[in-house]
Amino acid sequence: MSVLSFGPRSVERPSDKGHTLVGVLDTTEPARVDGGGALQLDGASWCLDWMIGADDRWHIPAKEPAVRQRRVGAGPVIETAVRIPSGDAIQRIYAANVAGGQVIVIEVENDSPVPFALAVCVRPYDLTGAPSSELELSLTESNNGASPAAVVEVGESGAAACPVSLPRSPNHFGVSAQADIAETLFTGADLVGHSAAGASPTSVALYPVPHRTTIRFVVGARVDPAAVPGPNDVAQGWTTVIERGGRFEFPDNGFSNQASAARSRLLMAGARLPDSVADLEPGAGRVLEGLALSGAVAEVLGSLGAFAGSFPTKLETSPAAAAAVLSGVGRAARLADDVPMAVEMLAPAAQLTKLVEKSGDAPATSEAFMGLARLLITAGQSEPAMDLVERAYALKAEQRPDVPASIESLSDFVQTASPSGSFGSDDPLNAAQFWLGARSLLIDDRPGALDLLPSFPPAWRGGNVEVHGAATTHGVASFGIRWHGYRPALLWDVEADDEVIIRCPGLDADWFTMEPRGEALLAGTQDGLEPVPQAGDSFQ
Repeated sequence: MSVLSFGPRSVERPSDKGHTLVGVLDTTEPARVDGGGALQLDGASWCLDWMIGADDRWHIPAKEPAVRQRRVGAGPVIETAVRIPSGDAIQRIYAANVAGGQVIVIEVENDSPVPFALAVCVRPYDLTGAPSSELELSLTESNNGASPAAVVEVGESGAAACPVSLPRSPNHFGVSAQADIAETLFTGADLVGHSAAGASPTSVALYPVPHRTTIRFVVGARVDPAAVPGPNDVAQGWTTVIERGGRFEFPDNGFSNQASAARSRLLMAGARLPDSVADLEPGAGRVLEGLALSGAVAEVLGSLGAFAGSFPTKLETSPAAAAAVLSGVGRAARLADDVPMAVEMLAPAAQLTKLVEKSGDAPATSEAFMGLARLLITAGQSEPAMDLVERAYALKAEQRPDVPASIESLSDFVQTASPSGSFGSDDPLNAAQFWLGARSLLIDDRPGALDLLPSFPPAWRGGNVEVHGAATTHGVASFGIRWHGYRPALLWDVEADDEVIIRCPGLDADWFTMEPRGEALLAGTQDGLEPVPQAGDSFQ
């Protein structure tokens, strides 16, 4: 076998569109997975990589041009597949809660009819290729049948050692100060027991993986790998949590999948959000609004409390960032329907709105007015709220200018996402921007009105839309579209907290109702669609 380089080049993937974060719900320590399936824990200066020794050659995912990656389900379960003779080597990385703490699970499946060798590598570089320092490695094996059977301890200067639990003792284990120990290891030399010399050792654990079998490792705790939940269970759990705030099916499956991925990313951002909201950090408002409109009411309460305790005396951030926080606070307060909390937030919200208005930024001022209006409605002060709504519309300014709101801009945005649905460094702001924009194509809740399908792109004509249990500022809304020739039939069911006008301007500009549920055949448009079949029509 050829010599394999374990240097920084093997984790540099310039064609990748960033990395994807994995973690449990509301994690404060998400791990990173790059496009080749290399894993880096939060704050770590090293990474875990993998390689496959097939019957033709060694396959290094970090260097293979044909690596495929996808998200399993809606949550952060990341699958990376490498083509080998007669099948695939498939890796899945995800997070799970074990004994009250987060662990990262790595699972590798041999989806081929022949066995292969798996090399699990602790490498002294992070995902950018930057070298680590003061790294120590050791292998501890259990000889009395205890679980886990073996543990690799990865230690960094000033930090507690991180355990990597192995399912059984490796067939070969090598530790070396050299960046490249492959030649020695893969010629069959047994390096078990060799200690690392120097400050940046590399280690490799080799396992045979029979055909159609799976092997699993746990990073972050001494635990039996067989005892942690599997990837399908974790994926289903995430889907269940996400769909509590509504299920959205677009005519474009790509939009549906990307929206689900964005919502799962927002759920992971909830733990760090309160401080960001209180400090009016750029992006915090959009993340808060995205979480709220995803139905994650419990996850936004801490941020509302943090804002209620703030005292904005001057605008220390951009007007747009401050207005976005006001927008997020307003929508979140309406969804939470916590009147005392809304009352407590009125003073800082009114003061912040004045500061935004003084800036002269029309789009930001319009958005700030709408955010404060929603807060006033929640607090039971509808009359001043409607005055603010009129002032917001009088500005004739585009609200949320940083959110893509057309199918063209959203489609361009999707093109910048990785195959696993993340954007760049997996910043939650990008996820919020996509989710808010995509949601606005299906539903727009404004004071006094609920617009279903505010716009309906020509490319979607004839396609079905389904929204189930969507969280809105008026209550829970469900609706769907079915087509009769070029005419769409709308079915809706809205559990409104107040009297609301329901419209569908994207398919029938003149239609509206105040009935909470029903069915209507809308006008539609004949452009690009066949007319309604008539009695006696022939199929010829």
